[in-house]
Amino acid sequence: ESTSNEQIVAVKEGLAALKDTCGILEFEFGTDLKLPSGQSHPAGKNRTCTWYADFPSVEAYEAYAAHPEHVKVINDLIKPIMEPGSRAAIQYER
Repeated sequence: ESTSNEQIVAVKEGLAALKDTCGILEFEFGTDLKLPSGQSHPAGKNRTCTWYADFPSVEAYEAYAAHPEHVKVINDLIKPIMEPGSRAAIQYER
C-alpha cells in the first residue's frame, strides 16, 4: 500500500535496463489494475506488479539470475518495497 508510483516506475526501468546486459530476448512488466475482484480475492489480494522475461536457454536464465546488475536491481529497487514472503516466481520451458 505504501509503494509509490515512482518506486514502481524505478523497478520497471531497472528491469528493462537489464535486457541488453543480461541476454533477455523479450520482457513484459505490468502493474495491477486494482480491480475489486483482485483486491478481495479469497486466496489473497493481487500483487502490485509482475515481470515476465524470456531467455534463449536455461543457462542464460541462470546467468541472468546471478548477474551483478540483476542482483543490484533486486537489492536497490525491489527488496526495499517488497513485503516479506510476497515473492511469487516460476521458471518454465515452453
